[in-house]
Amino acid sequence: MRNVNASDARKHWFRLLDEALNGEVIIVQRKGRRLVLRREDSAKNRNGADAPRYKKLLRVPNADQADRWSWEWRGPKKALAARRRRSR
Repeated sequence: MRNVNASDARKHWFRLLDEALNGEVIIVQRKGRRLVLRREDSAKNRNGADAPRYKKLLRVPNADQADRWSWEWRGPKKALAARRRRSR
């Protein structure tokens, strides 16, 4: 555990961040108050359980050919429609 005052933390902020990422607990003190800086590994971030499933969110025909299609605005009643791009 490392104690630093606020002005030293400001001067060496990125070094302190690197130390915290390496597992060091940093305590920054200012006006009698303490701020604890430490790395937190949550189970959600490690295994990707809360990663959004974009495949379920996006329903696009032929998504595997995404570089060959685009969107076209067809007015307020028809909204957006997928269309094939011209080949180059």
